[in-house]
Amino acid sequence: MLGPVVNPTTIHQAKFSMGTVLGLVAAHGHAGLAEFEQHALQDAKVAGFRGKVTMELDDEINAAYPRQWIGRVTVRTTDGRTLAARVDVPKGDPDNTLSRPELEAKALQLGAFRNGANEAEMRTIIARVWALESAPNVNDWLPAAR
Repeated sequence: MLGPVVNPTTIHQAKFSMGTVLGLVAAHGHAGLAEFEQHALQDAKVAGFRGKVTMELDDEINAAYPRQWIGRVTVRTTDGRTLAARVDVPKGDPDNTLSRPELEAKALQLGAFRNGANEAEMRTIIARVWALESAPNVNDWLPAAR
């Protein structure tokens, strides 16, 4: 899914650029909405990192897709070492779901983006979602249902 965009000119394109995603993580520790908006296109550190990333077709990974979304990375350090890692079941897949605390943290982060909702508002929504199964009705969730 990532990789074909090597020189993004929009934030949307940057989300499909492996070099940008990895550059954001390397330079800012995270590749979330705020990082994309603030750093994906203008940050010199991200752009410098982006230029060092190459994508190579891996026959095993290609054959497993879309049944499995394997991830593999190889890093060559400036001192000559080669480091490698592989993820067979990425976080968020059905076989490696987010925990409740992780889901809550993600919801809080998304709510905070561009001041969409404050933490208290988000915590109220989160509590309602966790209690949804026992709710007698959800008519008050949407204005049209009132």
